Amino acid sequence: MNRKLTLPAFALALSVGFSGCDLQVQNPNQPDRARALAGPDDVETLIASSFLKVWEIGHYWNNSNFAFGHMANRHTATWGNMAMNDLGREPRETLPNTPSYRWAYVFEGNWGDAYGGISGASDGIRAIEGGLEIGDGGERNARALAFAAGNQAILSCLLGLWYDQAFIVDETTDLGGELDTVDYTALASYAMGKLDAAESQSRAASFTLEETWINGNAWDNNQWADYLVGWKARCAANMPRTDADAAGANWSQIMANAQNGIGDVVVTGEDSSSDSPWFDGLKTLMQENDTWHRMHMDWVGMADQSGEYQDWVSTPTEQRTARQMTFGDDKRFPPTNDNGATSDIVSPSAASFGPRSRYNSTIIFRPERGTYRQSHYGDMRYDAYTLSCSFCFFGAMEHMTSQEMDAYVAEGHYRMGNFAGAAEIVNRTRMEAGLPAAPSNPTDVVPSNGAGECTPRKRYDTQGRCGNLRDAMWFEHFETVFNVFGGLEFWHGRRNDLLPAGTALQVPIPAADLEVLQRDIYTFGGGGASSAGNPIPPSVVPGSLDSALERVAYALERLRANQKLEKGMRDLVVR
Repeated sequence: MNRKLTLPAFALALSVGFSGCDLQVQNPNQPDRARALAGPDDVETLIASSFLKVWEIGHYWNNSNFAFGHMANRHTATWGNMAMNDLGREPRETLPNTPSYRWAYVFEGNWGDAYGGISGASDGIRAIEGGLEIGDGGERNARALAFAAGNQAILSCLLGLWYDQAFIVDETTDLGGELDTVDYTALASYAMGKLDAAESQSRAASFTLEETWINGNAWDNNQWADYLVGWKARCAANMPRTDADAAGANWSQIMANAQNGIGDVVVTGEDSSSDSPWFDGLKTLMQENDTWHRMHMDWVGMADQSGEYQDWVSTPTEQRTARQMTFGDDKRFPPTNDNGATSDIVSPSAASFGPRSRYNSTIIFRPERGTYRQSHYGDMRYDAYTLSCSFCFFGAMEHMTSQEMDAYVAEGHYRMGNFAGAAEIVNRTRMEAGLPAAPSNPTDVVPSNGAGECTPRKRYDTQGRCGNLRDAMWFEHFETVFNVFGGLEFWHGRRNDLLPAGTALQVPIPAADLEVLQRDIYTFGGGGASSAGNPIPPSVVPGSLDSALERVAYALERLRANQKLEKGMRDLVVR
């Protein structure tokens, strides 16, 4: 396949040239861009807006966030919006990457946002390098350049995190020539280099960001640099597509960046009815228990003490239904399954509420789309934000957290053999939740109480076995990053081989852009290219007849699933 391409669709937005300070626009079909570059303040505003594309990718709903959160089996819903129904089905199907697909924005949103932000930052840098002065004598040039370079780096990283390949584009790109795609590993390397350079550029300058650039955060140059260091950790930790890939990551560097980054980043939400961009779709729609969100049974089942989850996972997929569970000592989950109307605003002290999750008596998802996707349980940690008023989204919005960074440090310790270091971090949140400390010996299981209850239990496990240190680390990581930034749960499941069999591991170039580029349309998932392997199978106990029979039943179930999958794939071939 020829990968040399001439001026793809996204690059049309970048085709503005400059001649000294005159800002001569070479593309007459871009009058809005010409007005945007009409003066120093306009250029500064254009650069400032490049961060909004980072925000949109991580916090809006018109991109991959909803569907791929469901593909991680952390969330569940059956509604068609945001491709939740199509991409959440099991057995997994190939991603419907076609121009006519109703929810094509799931594949297009992050692609367009990333290149839109890179476009604005690149145009601004070109203008300044062409002689434009922002402020008296160019006193604000250093700030604009450092902010633009940092956002170019973050957006390039996000392209690598989501897509299998993309174009490297910045202010140096010759848009009149030919461009070539690079795979995600090359894009990641480029993004990490850009993050390094942008950090150094920021630390060498002296400035304070306008509070509205990252709403509510008037950072100085070192705080902006520290934020970029946090992105180095987030980018490198989440880039691997499999556990085998993750084993080869530079975890010592990831840990150092996670420990030295900014930690907690909170952005101020505003009334979206005023067309403010500062709202968070993840923390509203993607946690609404009455409409868009419930916890997937594969997630909440890891905390179950009733035996219902292992019975659920032992049942053929199409026959699974929502179960009522009990959660033992984990205080994050509701202590009882009281019947309360889900539409009522109930005090968090009610028995059907935990500090972070709730029990819902009603089942709201369509049964014909799979009762295996139904659940009584949902998250509620962002209720204060969601309920600030009707669809206006006031309040603090988490964007990056110190607990997320701690999770990368814990994983680094584990992967590098420092199991005591991993356990020390994992046990911070475990013990706050009322659970006993996880063992530092990786082969020991987490302690159980006098009633034989333990958390977590192994994911996908029909025997209900207690998990070990790594299971506890996975569980706490999933719990920590819920709806902080779109993709974190999917990427965590991806690099640890926790995604259901057949789940696509990455997004292809959107079909509409492939058509413009005169390139073959392709896709992932459904057991084809770039698909997750099988879930953790039942263990084999030597000499155990029950174990042997269970293994045979498991193999037959997977065979039937694969036969259905193959038929589905034939029906979904893109022509």
